[in-house]
Amino acid sequence: MPITTAQAKDMISAVRDRWVSLGRAPDTLYLYDNHVNGVAFVAKTIAAKIGGIDPDAAYVSGLLHDIAKIDESPESHMGRFHGILGYEKLRNIDSDAARAALLHEIPWNKVEAVEYKFMGNHEDYEFVKNYIAENPLRDQDLLIQLADTMANKDGIVTLERRRAEYEARNNTKIPSELIEPYIEIKHYFDKKIGGDVYDLFPDIGK
Repeated sequence: MPITTAQAKDMISAVRDRWVSLGRAPDTLYLYDNHVNGVAFVAKTIAAKIGGIDPDAAYVSGLLHDIAKIDESPESHMGRFHGILGYEKLRNIDSDAARAALLHEIPWNKVEAVEYKFMGNHEDYEFVKNYIAENPLRDQDLLIQLADTMANKDGIVTLERRRAEYEARNNTKIPSELIEPYIEIKHYFDKKIGGDVYDLFPDIGK
C-alpha cells in the first residue's frame, strides 16, 4: 500500500524529533517544514492540472523527498547523498516515494551531470546510474525535480528568486549549466498546462 499523507506527516515528525535530539534548535524547523510542504503543494497542484499523475501520490512524494536530509546520522558523517538514504528508507514501503527521494536532485535523470553530489561514493553513484538505465524517465520524476526548486525556507518561489537568494546567501554564482536543466523542466510543464506554471501559484514569491 502507498504511504498516506497522514503517514508521511508522521514520518516527518519523527525526523524533526531526531533533529532536536541531535541538537537542532526547534525554532529553526520551520525552514524544513516550509520547504517540504511547499514542494508537496507544488507537485500536487501541477499534477492536478496536467492529469496522468495522481495528485495525492505527488503530494506524498513531495513531503518525503527530503526524508533523509538529516536522519539518525548526519549525511556529512556518512559520505552519502541524502537521496540515496531516502531511497533506502522508503523502497520497501512506497516505490514511488522512494524513487522521488532518489531522483529529486538529478534533473532529467542525467546523473552524470551531478556526480559531485555523491561525494566520491562510487558504489552509490553506480547504483543510481544503473537504476536510471533500468527505469526510464517519467513525468513524475520531472515534477518532483521542478517542485524541489520552487520551494525554499519561505515557501513557494520562482526559480529565479531561488537562484538569487542562494547566490546572495553563499556569496557565489551558480553556473548556468546547473540552472538551465530546471528551466527546461519548467518549460516542459508550461507546455503541458498550456500556460505558465507560475500562474498556478498566485502568491508565488510573496
